[in-house]
Parts: sequence; C-alpha cells; structure tokens
Amino acid sequence: MTGDLGVTDAFAGAGTVFRRELARVLRTPGYGVLAVGLLAVLWLLVAVGGGGATGFVPAVVDLLLPAELLVPLLAVVLGYRALLADAVSGEFAVIRTYPVGVAGYVVGVLLARLVALVAVVGLPFAVIGGYVWLTAAPDTGIFATHAGVDSPLLYVRFLALITLFGAAFLALSMWVSAAATSRRGAAALAVLAFLVGTLGGDLALIQSLMAGADPSTVAGRAALMPNGAFRGLVFETVIGVSFAQEGNVVDVGRAVGSLAGWTLFGSLASVGTLVFRERMSTAIERSRFRFAE
Repeated sequence: MTGDLGVTDAFAGAGTVFRRELARVLRTPGYGVLAVGLLAVLWLLVAVGGGGATGFVPAVVDLLLPAELLVPLLAVVLGYRALLADAVSGEFAVIRTYPVGVAGYVVGVLLARLVALVAVVGLPFAVIGGYVWLTAAPDTGIFATHAGVDSPLLYVRFLALITLFGAAFLALSMWVSAAATSRRGAAALAVLAFLVGTLGGDLALIQSLMAGADPSTVAGRAALMPNGAFRGLVFETVIGVSFAQEGNVVDVGRAVGSLAGWTLFGSLASVGTLVFRERMSTAIERSRFRFAE
C-alpha cells in the first residue's frame, strides 16, 4: 500500500511495528552485553572518583563527561541500522503492502529502540544511583562544608536528562539508517554523526569565541547542539541547584527544546528520506515498465 495516506492513517500500524521491533531487540543478545559493559565502566568511574562514597551530586560530577560520550555512542549503536535492516532484507517493502504509513513505521521503530535505550543505558545509570544510595556516608546529605544539599531526586533528574539526550542521538542515528544504502555506509555515517554531535558544537563555539563573538551569547549557543544542551541542563538543574551559582549556565527552556527539537528533526528526516526513496523506486519501476512496453 504505497498511496498517499491521511494524517490518521500515516500512523496506522505503529503499535504493530513497535511490538515487532521490540521482539527483534529482545532477540539481540549484544544489547545485554552493552548494558553490562556500561554498568562495569560506570561502577569503576564512581568507585575510583569517590563519588559513590560522597553523594549523588558528586557522583553526577564524576559521570557527566563519560555520559556525554557513552550515551551518544550507545544511542548511535542502537539506531544506525534500525531502518536499514528492513530495507536491505526487503521487509520494509512487505510492511508497506499493509496499511502501515511510513510515519507510523518510523514511530514504531523509534519507540521500540527508545525502550532499548532505557534498558541498555538508563538501567545501568539507575543501578549506579542505587549503589551511591547504599554506599554514601550518612553525613553526606550536606556536603562541601555545608555549601550544598544532596538529594536522590537530583539523580533522578539526571536520569531523565540522560534519556532526553539519548533520544536525540537515537533519532539522528535512525536518520542515518534511513539514508544509508549499505552497512558500511551506515557505519561511516554513524561515526560522522557521533563526532559532529559530540564535538561539533564545542568546536564551533570555541571558533566563534576566537573570532570575537560576544561571550554573553555562550549560554544560548551552547544549547543549540545536543551535547551542549545536555551539559548545560545538568549544571543548571542538577549540580547548580546544590549551591549558589553566579549566572545561568544555559537557558533551561531553550536547552530542553533543543533536545526535543533534535529528536523531532531526526524522526521527520527519517520519514522524509524513506518517503522520497519509496517514491523514487516507484518512479523507476514505472519507467522500466513503460520502456519494456
């Protein structure tokens, strides 16, 4: 079924695609290995850094930089072949013979991969939070000579920000999956997306400052890229609330909107890429049929 669909029909079948994709994720043992590996790395970082014995906010400080690198990396691993696999195997063409819109297909796959992201990334970070809760000394509710108050709710906020951050990279990696035509191409594009997403914003910001940009615009510029928005939100809503800080690290509303916007952009770009490719394939087939006549 490849004709134009209405808004409601465009999302038809999203639930079915979600269940199918979730079953595929559950049959992939490699994701469990990734979760265990991430848990081991996080535990070592907290143990060596001392945050586990100090409190939740110090633990977040220890985990912030690793999270900026590991969360996007695992999100890209989860998403860079999510749509390509069906295109290569021909399953996408079969799925489209049913009343399933392209938007519904992408949404179903994205939601299933988001569940996988929560399991592979969110659960290890949550376990580390439990470890901190059990191992932190009784007197660490107030730390740094009574300069700040520690709370498990701040760590829960950190987990929520990790999910938003990962969702943005997951959606962008799915766009890579939609645009790629081979596994090697998808891997190359995924590496490029990871590097641009994690380093591009910081490098562009440094370059603009070196070129004479107004330093007062740093907070706004930092929120434009996913890593800058995530870092700023952690400082502003997790670390910063524990002590009096001078000035805003980032505009919270703009940073949250940036992460949500990147997620929406990646999703829409995936839909647009698949629709364009499908229509191109249909046009080519029609041309071949006419030429054969």
